[in-house]
Amino acid sequence: MEYSLLENGIDSLKKAKTNIEEYEKYHKGSSYHFLKDAIIFLNHGIEILLKYILSKQNESLIFTDINLYMEAKEKLKNESKGKKNLFDFNNKRTVFDVDLGNGNKKKQLYTINLNEAIKRIKFLLDIDISEDVETAITLINDYRNHITHHSIILDEPSVNELVEKIKFLYSHILDFFQEHITERNVMNEVDAERYLYTKQEWEQYQRELEDFHYERAMSRISLDADEM
Repeated sequence: MEYSLLENGIDSLKKAKTNIEEYEKYHKGSSYHFLKDAIIFLNHGIEILLKYILSKQNESLIFTDINLYMEAKEKLKNESKGKKNLFDFNNKRTVFDVDLGNGNKKKQLYTINLNEAIKRIKFLLDIDISEDVETAITLINDYRNHITHHSIILDEPSVNELVEKIKFLYSHILDFFQEHITERNVMNEVDAERYLYTKQEWEQYQRELEDFHYERAMSRISLDADEM
C-alpha cells in the first residue's frame, strides 16, 4: 500500500467538506463536533498539500533540517547498494527508515509545520498566497492547536464568524490547489459540485447565498420583535 502526500491531503479536504455540510445540516447545539472535525481536517489537508507542492520541487524542502535529510539520503543510497534486509522485501524504504546519529546521540528527521510551509511556498517557490487566505489559514491553524492541545470556548457570534472563515478558506484554498497541483483535478475530486462552476459563477452563488442567509436572519429578528 502506498498513501502519498497528495492522496492524504485530498482525503482530508474531502472530510473537511463533509463535516462543514454536516454541521450546517443539524441543530448547532448538537453538531459542534462536526465543526471541530472540519477545522482539523481542513488544517491537515492544507498543510499536507502545501508540503506536496514543495516536495514536487524538491523533497528536501519539506524537512526542517536539510543537512540531516541529505545524510539520510546518502545512507539510503549506500544501503541500496548493499545486501537488502530480508524483512524489507517488496517494501520501499524512505529517509524516515534510516538510522541517523550514533549511540545515544540518535537523530530524527522532522517535517516542517504549516507556517513554515507557507513561508517556503511564498519565498522559495515564489507562489503567491493572498493576505486574506494566509490570515484565514493562520486563524484555523490556531483553532486547531487549541482543540488538539488544550480546549476552546466560543460564544455564538464567535462561532458564526469561525464558520464563515472556514467556508471562505475552504472555497479559496480549492482554487489555489486547483491552480498549483496540475497533475490531478483536485477540485473535482474534493467537491464535484464546486468544480462545475466557473470562479465568477461560484463567487456570484456565494454572494446570493450570503444575501439569502442575511435576509432570513433579519426576518427572524423582525418576528421576534413583533412577539415582544
